[in-house]
Formats: sequence, C-alpha cells, structure tokens
Amino acid sequence: MIVTPVTIKKIRAILRRWGKFWRQRELGKGFSRQAITEQIGAVKSNFSTSDMMHVPHEIEQIDTLISKLRPECIRAIRAQYLVEGSLAISAKQLGFETKRSAEFWLFKAENALLLELTEA
Repeated sequence: MIVTPVTIKKIRAILRRWGKFWRQRELGKGFSRQAITEQIGAVKSNFSTSDMMHVPHEIEQIDTLISKLRPECIRAIRAQYLVEGSLAISAKQLGFETKRSAEFWLFKAENALLLELTEA
C-alpha cells in the first residue's frame, strides 16, 4: 500500500474544503429558519437545526486539530479560509495589525497542521 506524503499544498486544499463547509453553514444553510419563540406554538417543523447538522469526519478532524492551535493561528486560518475577500481586509477585521502579521501566523498554523497530520 502506497501512502502519499502530506504536503503544504494538501493542507491548504483541506483547509479550503473546511472553510467552504463552515462558510456555507454560517450563511444559514443547515440551520433553522425560525426563531425558537416561533417554534414553541408549532406542531411540526420541517427545518433542520444546528443540532441535527451532519459534519463530515474530515471536517471534525480538522476542527479538532485547529482547536489545539494558538489563538493567533486560529484567527489567521479564519482570515484566510473563512472570511470572504482579500487577506489584507479580513486580517484587519479579525484584529491583525497588518497583512504581514496575518501571513506570519497563517504560516505557523499551516506548518503546525502539517506536523500534526504527518505524525498521525
């Protein structure tokens, strides 16, 4: 059995899939469209709630690895892969002083994930 090594390119592809999955969920796909107070009087709801949302195993695994990173690394990953727009703008939105600072933490985060996945 041939196992291909994990590369930074594969890490970035995995993070893009992770970001796309959560970005779609944050936009409302998969969550209830009714407020809790509206659902109290309703007999049956045809909407799925966040509790019923299915998260693929790969996404859960990446979530677990990301949660172990430093807060700056997590913010950098969010800036690059979750927030729409350029890294410079999203870095400012998430509290980085400069784009270069966000790139530094993103590099550290991607390398930490690379290490984790090559050891696993």
